[in-house]
Amino acid sequence: MENYQKIHARRISIIEGTFATVWGQFTGGFGGNSYLTGFFLWLGASPFMMSVYGSVFALASLLQPFSLALARRFTSKKKLVQVLVWASRPTFFTLIFTAFIKSGLRVWVAILILFFIGLMTSTAGAPWQSWMSEIVDMRTRGKYFGMRNFITGAVAVPSALLAGYILDALGKGFLAFAVVFIIGSVSGAFDAYMFKLQDEDVTKREPVFNLPLVLEALKIPGDYKKFLIISAFWNFSAALIGPYPVVMLIDDFKYNYAMLGFLTVILTIFSALFQPLWGKLGDKHGFFRMLKLALLLQTMLAFMWFIAVPSMYYVMLLYALIGTIVMAGTLPMTFNTLMGIVPTFGKTEAFSAFTSITSASTFLGNICSGLIVTMLSQVNFVMWIWDVNAYRVIFIITFIARLLVVSYMFHLSIRE
Repeated sequence: MENYQKIHARRISIIEGTFATVWGQFTGGFGGNSYLTGFFLWLGASPFMMSVYGSVFALASLLQPFSLALARRFTSKKKLVQVLVWASRPTFFTLIFTAFIKSGLRVWVAILILFFIGLMTSTAGAPWQSWMSEIVDMRTRGKYFGMRNFITGAVAVPSALLAGYILDALGKGFLAFAVVFIIGSVSGAFDAYMFKLQDEDVTKREPVFNLPLVLEALKIPGDYKKFLIISAFWNFSAALIGPYPVVMLIDDFKYNYAMLGFLTVILTIFSALFQPLWGKLGDKHGFFRMLKLALLLQTMLAFMWFIAVPSMYYVMLLYALIGTIVMAGTLPMTFNTLMGIVPTFGKTEAFSAFTSITSASTFLGNICSGLIVTMLSQVNFVMWIWDVNAYRVIFIITFIARLLVVSYMFHLSIRE
């Protein structure tokens, strides 16, 4: 691919990312959000159903290598990503029709639909990562993705506010969620179209995905394998928190959607502001080193959820830290670390294997979280100023688990 094509592809990717961001803010299609959590609570989901909902995206990511294996006839990453995005993002609005199903089944049907959407979204991830590794200079990947994420973050702010306003203004019921999901789906259609305009290296015409290469990538000792294993343990410990912070805000603290939207805006602003800084620090000091710092700070956030109070000022501070540490730090540092150590052969397969295995641990963490919260559903006592229930118990459990994993991670060294 010529250099001018790479430049054009990087620019289109930023535009594509803005439409994807709007889709994600209005639908929660990238791993869920406050509004999608509220939708499932509105459908009547129980605490255990909420843990299953929280594990849907992880299960989809776990299974995506098998979906990619079915797409082995594709020789173009671009075409494969286009097909998957067209099949998932513009169709998200169909989730609203589960409201017409008999109440005992509606939540499970909604979870099933969300699973298939998540599966297609996740399946597009590995070829997209491999595609981006071909058009982004690895020496400046922190700077580029930092700027890309800053721009998409700026778009996310008004999107989150508008979605929250619509939900409150239209009564938080069927009409409100229908309008929000439809707006998101329209943006998803534009997102899918942008991939058509993005350049690709047309000289490479081997199959996009070869399942046996997944096993070959896993056999290679070294940094990739070490990072895969420790990331799996981290994902399990982090996933124990489940969707319960948002559930607590809605059920215990009685926050409305306008308040949740405002919190999402705070998270997004701090994420956008600090993306370039984390990227530059990663380029300068090493992405894995900065990831260790981000995970240590993220561990403390679980304890902050444990001692959370209904005060909006406290929760605002917490969301600002989540944006700064998790969204701007942990996620990009993980992505950039992986891009630097992934095997030179079978990049798509290696990205897919990493996503699948770490998602398996996330899935197990979510399920364990749901079981623990269900078993402790009768816990309710006062400890000084806090009403301690099952949600707070799971927060302290995930804090301890994260602390153990991070302590071990600080003993690891990885060459990037």
